[in-house]
Amino acid sequence: MPVELHPATARMLANFRYDHLPEHLQEVSKPFHALAHQLAETLSGPEVTKALDSLWEAKNWAVLAASTAALEGVVSTAPPAPGETVHYRLTTADADAVNKRRQDFHASGSASERTGFVGHFGNRVEEGDTFPAVVVRVWHESTVTCNLQVLLDGTDVYWATSRAEGDEAGKWSRKAGA
Repeated sequence: MPVELHPATARMLANFRYDHLPEHLQEVSKPFHALAHQLAETLSGPEVTKALDSLWEAKNWAVLAASTAALEGVVSTAPPAPGETVHYRLTTADADAVNKRRQDFHASGSASERTGFVGHFGNRVEEGDTFPAVVVRVWHESTVTCNLQVLLDGTDVYWATSRAEGDEAGKWSRKAGA
């Protein structure tokens, strides 16, 4: 049964907000928010305020550690979330597929005739080119793989499915230029 919150406890809970933080720090802060609310809603007494004070200090240290790691380029080991932007490095097959679609559009005459047909055009791509990609779905297999919408330098996107994390072509990374 939930307890009535003491005003001091209610004030302490405000310290556990995380919506003002960048997304990668929200993920670190969010479990502390949940635990703080669980404690405040199920326990009572001055010890709860003291526990929340200690939890708040621990949350601050955890957020600082995550922030420092991000500044130092340490990559998170947590799987990416749908909507997160990562970096994807094209393979030869990826580049061939993108360039073929773009050549086909120009060969059809739609580009020069301005028919209103929306086609694929943009700068030529090559194996090893790296583009931002939005994570659309995360698959949990023996390794975490993702479906990605690769944002190309043109009017189109490339659909890269079931791609693993790594620095080589055909893989995504959280590090720019990987």
